[in-house]
This record gives sequence, C-alpha cells and structure tokens, in this order.
Amino acid sequence: MMNEIKLNIEKHLKTLSGFTSTINNGVTRFPFTKEAKEATEYLKSEMEKIGLKTRVDESGAVIGRLEGKEKRSIIIGSHYDSVKNGGEFDGIAGVVCGMEVARLLKEKDFIPKYSLEVIGTNDEEGARFKSGFFSSKAMLGQLSVSDLKNLKDADNVSIYDAMKEYGLDPESINNAARNLDDIKGFIEIHVEQGPVLEKHQKDIGIVDTIVGMQRYMVNIDGRADHAGTTPMDMRIDAVEVASKIISNIGDFARLYKDAVATVGSIKVLPNEINTIAENVAFSIDIRSTDQESIDSIYKKIVNLIEQTTSKYDSKFSITNTLSVKPINMNEKLKERIEDSCKKRKFSYEHINSGAGHDSLPMAESVDTAMIFVPSKEGRSHCKEEFTNYEHLAKATLVALDVITEI
Repeated sequence: MMNEIKLNIEKHLKTLSGFTSTINNGVTRFPFTKEAKEATEYLKSEMEKIGLKTRVDESGAVIGRLEGKEKRSIIIGSHYDSVKNGGEFDGIAGVVCGMEVARLLKEKDFIPKYSLEVIGTNDEEGARFKSGFFSSKAMLGQLSVSDLKNLKDADNVSIYDAMKEYGLDPESINNAARNLDDIKGFIEIHVEQGPVLEKHQKDIGIVDTIVGMQRYMVNIDGRADHAGTTPMDMRIDAVEVASKIISNIGDFARLYKDAVATVGSIKVLPNEINTIAENVAFSIDIRSTDQESIDSIYKKIVNLIEQTTSKYDSKFSITNTLSVKPINMNEKLKERIEDSCKKRKFSYEHINSGAGHDSLPMAESVDTAMIFVPSKEGRSHCKEEFTNYEHLAKATLVALDVITEI
C-alpha cells in the first residue's frame, strides 16, 4: 500500500508542476490565472475519479466531498497556488495527500461518521495581491466585496476584477462562508519548509503553534528630479528615505526571540537611472509566536518611518494587508497524530511553524491540526524544493488513521 500511495502522490505532483507560467524555472501559479484554472480542473477531475462529489466555491477553492453518516465534515487539504518560481510541493502536496486519504477510504468502502472534504484552497500565499489566506478567510466569512476591490496586484488589477476575468462572481464571495458548526475539524499536511525534521531525522512533525503574521504595504513619496542637476540638500529622494528604513527592519526583529521581519517586495517609480525616485512602495512581513513581539516590532518600524520621512521632508502611507494572531493547534488532534506515529513506528517530534498556513486562520474557529514532513535541506519557495514521497505517504497514512479514528 505504501508504494502505491507514493507513486500516486508523485504522479499528481509531477502533473501539477506543469501548470506554471515559468516553465523550467520553478512553479509560478498565481490566483485567478490560466495556470490556476488548469490546476483546479485537474484536481476536480481526479477527485471525481476517486468518487468524490466536486465543486469550486466562490473563492476559487476546489472541493471534493465523500458523504458520511452526518452532515458535519472533516476537511483535509492545503493550497494549490504558489509563489513566483516556487517549488512543486509547497501547499499542493497537502491537497494530493488529502486525495489519497479519500481514495483509501473509498477503496475500503468505509463510510465515515462525518463527511470528508478534500480542499485545494486559493491564494494562500498572497504572492499576487500581497495579502493571503483568501479561501480560508472566505470560508470563515472574513472577506467583503470592498476587500476584493481594495486589494490589487502590481499591475493595479484588483481581486474583484481578477475574479470576474477568471469567471467567478466577486459579488457572491459571502456565499463561500461556511456554517462553522458543520465543520468537525481541519487537517493540513504540509512540507516543513525548514531544516529541523531532516536534521533530526524525523518522519513526521506535529505542529504545536503557528506564528502570527502581519503584512503591510508602505508608500514613501519623494519628488522626481534630475539626478545630475539637483543638489543633495535640495532633493527628496524616495529611495534614500526607504533604504534608511528598510536597512533597520531586520535588526528590529532580532531584538525578539524567534521573531522575523522581511521586506520582500520593492517597487520604485519612475525607476529610471538618471531620475530621482518620486515613490517607493515596499512590503513588510512580521512573524512571531508572540503577538506582543509582532506589535513591538511594528511600532518601532512606524516610529522610524515617521522620523525618517520628517527628516527628509517626504510623506508616507501604510496599509495593513494581513493580520492574523499566533495560534495553537488542537490538543486532541495532536494526540491522535502522535498515537498514529507510535502505532506505525514513524519517528516524530513536536515543532512550531514559522510559516503561515490556511490552518492559521482556520484554527481560530475550528479544531485544527498540521502534519509536517521533512524538506530536503530546508529549501522552500524555490525550484530546488523537494520532499521524499515516502514521507508524504507516511503523513497520508497518519491522516487516514486520525480521520478513521474520529
């Protein structure tokens, strides 16, 4: 059985890796794109082959349902979108493992007490619109039509317009919201995206806590002038101002244990070699298992922005694009995962997640657990990302045990 699971997982992941806008340069599968539609159509088709009743919800999530004795459901899955030039395992491996759990239940003619839903969520990464957790927030009823209009990509296309172009109705986003009383639990299998499990030679990671995350877009306004004829004491250079701020952000995070802060996106206007920049827009991503640390880092950044822009006579604006607090995973589900590892003699350890996942917002309202598997050399969000298919098969069997036991 193990070998069959491994082969199925590998087949699915290899096929899905072809749905990318950057052929031979990692997986780039942004939300509401041709590649996203190809992935959802493939997932939907494969779920139907298993015997699941499938649909695509108003957020673009693809869902396959195995009816149980009760209306309430256990949801297993992860996301199908990717970062730019990412790997072929991040997120999508959890969807594929969920499909294997459903296949194994169907082949055993097992009728579960609770219905099982396999989900591939949309725009967990936030790579296109600088936010994230789109489908999971929609399921929780945390998105409004105005949110869809306000969040825009680098080409100034809003989520609202992207959804319409994709064939979804953004005005119906509230229809994606679920009755949370109907959800018995949420389980997510995911590659670790770090080096710990591989270094410790463990098959399985049982996630205890997922970091909280705050994301912001900062705009620094300067004044466009000639680079050669404008004296240094008479220019308002948005790049100079932004660089003095950005260069301190990492050091602010280093003041707090286990906290991280990242500037991953920078856009300069007019971006000409001989013109002083009139505007710089950059992102800030702050994460920690301690909310007070996140808040303190943000306050330090804001204070620095205020001081620096005042000194150089420039202006600024800050927009919050994502805010989720650190969350603990469900203790009972963690115990069931541990029991399965012991029964199957899989090595395991408890671990915290430094990455955000759909489990982060879901755990605020639903009993949630995450199962990690090792990442080769800890690499992720790059084309070198790799996880042994046997580890994914083991995680699938652990999830099968947990769901069967429930």
